[in-house]
Amino acid sequence: MHVIIGGCGRVGAELADRLSDEGHDVVVVDQSEHAFRRVGTTFNGESLVGDITDKDLLLRAGVERADALAAVTQSDNANLMAVEIASELFGVQHTVARLFNPDRERSYRKMGVEYVSETSMIVTALNNALRPQTFHQHVAGPNEYVEVVEIPIGRAGHGMTIAELEGSGEVRVAAVHSGARTRIPKLDDRLHKGDVAIAAVRQGSHRRVRALVCGGQ
Repeated sequence: MHVIIGGCGRVGAELADRLSDEGHDVVVVDQSEHAFRRVGTTFNGESLVGDITDKDLLLRAGVERADALAAVTQSDNANLMAVEIASELFGVQHTVARLFNPDRERSYRKMGVEYVSETSMIVTALNNALRPQTFHQHVAGPNEYVEVVEIPIGRAGHGMTIAELEGSGEVRVAAVHSGARTRIPKLDDRLHKGDVAIAAVRQGSHRRVRALVCGGQ
């Protein structure tokens, strides 16, 4: 896979090292030549000094054959422009922009821009740590009406079928962890104490779902 990374800060350098170690063809772009000192000694990709929004530089980076582009500079505007150029002008299939300002998340979603918001990720992690009596959240929907969470199955949920858990309409189970095994369950599959269900849960229904399956842990 040919991947272009815009920005060689801590995030860009770490991403470049990981992709390079996995055997991918990686090109890192940054406006500062000194930034490339952050990549590891095992990095065997290419480094280009320049602006990730410069079409000529993107051509030098191989954007016409690129499978993916990650724009992770310190500028939201540059990141957005880079992914739009890559996807719309050059047809790059997989693009993602780093986003600093969480106020832009709604507009990014409307534009169909794939993004990673560090603020939202940190808030989610802190929220999980500070609310031990609720389920660990992975993803919140655009209006935060639905969350993707981990549901630990306790004594009350032992023997319950997926259909019974989903019967209230407040939960939809996507996967179940059972020990070292993860499976996509059928409606007649039964849950067991110690399982962890990955599910979409309607916001505000945590207490009812917890009482249904987590009681008697």
